[in-house]
Amino acid sequence: MTSVRKSPTATGSRSALRAIGGALRVNWMIVAILAVFLLLGFGYSAINPLHEATDELRHYRFIRHLIQMDALPVQGELPCSTQGHHPPLFYATAALVTAGIDTGRDVCYEPPQNPFWAYRYWEVGRDNKNQYLHGLDESFPWRGEALAAHLSRLVNLLFGAATVWLTWATARLIWPSRPKLAAGSAAFVAFNPMFLYMAAAINNDVMAALAGAAITFACIRLLYDQRGLVWPWGLWFGFLYGIALLSKFNLAAIIVVIEAAVTWVAWQRKQWRQWLAVNILIVIVAAILAGWWFARNQILYGEPTGFERLTELWGVRDPRESFLLAISELPYAWTSLWGRFGYGQIPLPNTVYAGLFIVTILAAAGYIYAAIRSRTTRKKSSLDPRYNPIVPALTLLALNVAVFFAVLFNYLLVSPAGPMGRFFFPALPSLAILMFYGLSLWGWGGRSTGDDRQVKDSSWLVWTVNLGMVALSLIALLGYLAPAYAHPPTWVADRSLPNPVDIRFDTLASLRGYAVKQDAVRAGEAIDIELYWEVTAQPPGDYLLFVHLIDNETGALIAQRDTHPGQGNFPSSQWRSGDRFVERLSIFVPETAYVPAAAQLKVGLYAPEAYRLGITDSATGEGLGDAFTLGNLSIEPAAPDSAITLPNPGRYNFENRISLLGYEFNQRVLDPDSLLELTIFAEAAQTEPGDYEFQVRILDEDGNLVTEHQSRPAGGRRPTTTWRAEDVVAETISLPLNTTSPGQVLTVEVALVDAVTGRRLNLVHPDGRWIDDVLRLSPVVIGEGENP
Repeated sequence: MTSVRKSPTATGSRSALRAIGGALRVNWMIVAILAVFLLLGFGYSAINPLHEATDELRHYRFIRHLIQMDALPVQGELPCSTQGHHPPLFYATAALVTAGIDTGRDVCYEPPQNPFWAYRYWEVGRDNKNQYLHGLDESFPWRGEALAAHLSRLVNLLFGAATVWLTWATARLIWPSRPKLAAGSAAFVAFNPMFLYMAAAINNDVMAALAGAAITFACIRLLYDQRGLVWPWGLWFGFLYGIALLSKFNLAAIIVVIEAAVTWVAWQRKQWRQWLAVNILIVIVAAILAGWWFARNQILYGEPTGFERLTELWGVRDPRESFLLAISELPYAWTSLWGRFGYGQIPLPNTVYAGLFIVTILAAAGYIYAAIRSRTTRKKSSLDPRYNPIVPALTLLALNVAVFFAVLFNYLLVSPAGPMGRFFFPALPSLAILMFYGLSLWGWGGRSTGDDRQVKDSSWLVWTVNLGMVALSLIALLGYLAPAYAHPPTWVADRSLPNPVDIRFDTLASLRGYAVKQDAVRAGEAIDIELYWEVTAQPPGDYLLFVHLIDNETGALIAQRDTHPGQGNFPSSQWRSGDRFVERLSIFVPETAYVPAAAQLKVGLYAPEAYRLGITDSATGEGLGDAFTLGNLSIEPAAPDSAITLPNPGRYNFENRISLLGYEFNQRVLDPDSLLELTIFAEAAQTEPGDYEFQVRILDEDGNLVTEHQSRPAGGRRPTTTWRAEDVVAETISLPLNTTSPGQVLTVEVALVDAVTGRRLNLVHPDGRWIDDVLRLSPVVIGEGENP
């Protein structure tokens, strides 16, 4: 048989074609990821109203200041707040793009504010999540300020795309023969809902992420440079570090990562003279690029960072006192790294954050699994630097993660605005690469690539991560962000409505139907209401909706809801005659409501700080006053959490020292000269919880102090230092009311005070949130009080 010898030229051509084909496939991976990222980013930008993102208005004012005043803002100089403490690189870039747009507004323009913004901000939902009232001037096609703001957002979105590309490129440097690792790593950045949200808003955090990603890429590239530490690296690092310092000051810490890379290479190759030369160049080039900014701060504020002036304007914490508080804020920082929109008042469900935390733990465990597996199989470890050149690169990425975690935690210690995951963005690409590689070490769903480490090809994992993260970003966009700012649903004229009525509120609107979802409710639970409105005339301005829950026995207000219609998203100034919409809202019965009780639910409209609209029954022409009664319901005790039955039960935790379990008044309608006797039922959360006093204050309707009592339990005969864990103690306190007049509704407050320091202890929610340092009980009434 005659053998045919293949031509070396033909073999080389086929190899070249295979290489080109592989490169094209790799390029299409990142092209597809970037295309989806930009598409989602446009969606986030279009759906998110102007200036609702964290500090967006202040960032936008910086840009307009550059354009309108041809100067950098000075902290505290303007009557409005700007982000004048930040370096100017992002703002100057956006100003160049938007300089030709006439917004017709002053730098300090403030959009109409929603006074009910962040109602129950910790809850997932859509109730008053908007900080501002938004009108048709923000609608597409954009003009004026809307156009300038969306173009500034576009600049930021492109910076975000560059960050995604650098994440992919960095992973390609580490694993040139495993492109799927790069694609999977890029997905954790590109489709992180919070990164998408911030990239589609106006801020400098995404540029900080870009600068961090660029420096990380350069550091990894240096590790694989066959020439070692040649002098051009000094120019590159100096340039990138200068750009980083002009992006955001917290990037100053990334010098630790640069020095780690430079020093590692110098140590490996014994290039200490080159190490000195490179570091001198870094300092010189960075100083040329960014030194003027620090010199300006020194001249203006007396120190080079401007941070001291910032703390004067924004507040500061004492690190010696805030360590435990900073620890408690880490879960919030974690959630805001992945998706907590606005100022944190639009969260995702806790299951999302828990799931992402589990994925992160699995990724970290992948490294442990690989190390254990290599020991048990007696193979060379893929994580041993003696056998695998990627280990220094992974170590550098881990160092970057540690540095910016330290930056974030340090900010938690010194600033009340600290628990924001966006401060970690410069290390997000590093975290993404480490996470995906850690997951790949489990070998899920792959096939052997045939290399000497028997690693797995990650096709299945890449598809899972990319599609899973895309799905998460879509769910966050359409399931949580969009509903938070959506107009209320409409209803058609011939629809059958619950409890049909025709109740006219002045000449502006008619209530056509309503539904109250409960006829009995426990203390601490919500009453869900639907109101079917039809607009009959265009209002001259904004009227507010109120819902009152009124105690039938005392006439006192048990609970109250005030809001712009549409849960803040459809103010009456935007109403037009013929509009029909469904108002869905909830009113929460206080946990301390006096029970059992019967109450009325009433609804009305009023002009802010003015009058209520008159109400008429259109069918009969009868005047109904200024509040329409939706119905009666009963309020029942909260479900007890123990076998002990107490009046008005609850569990109100004062910093895990003492809990209030219930309370009781001797009477709720009192004569002016009588005594109010309050019995408190308290339990020690621990043996000898400390020395505390009960403070009870009674306030009138204007918040003025009527009377106050403060003492240790039993007049000092049974101090809390003698209490044992789970002891339940009844403490009765008598309070004179002889300074009040008939008809007043009085508020009763209870606090737990440290007998040594005088500090009030905070109430702690079961999820760890601090609520307040007083507990407000049910009101009492003097004489024959009238309905408020």
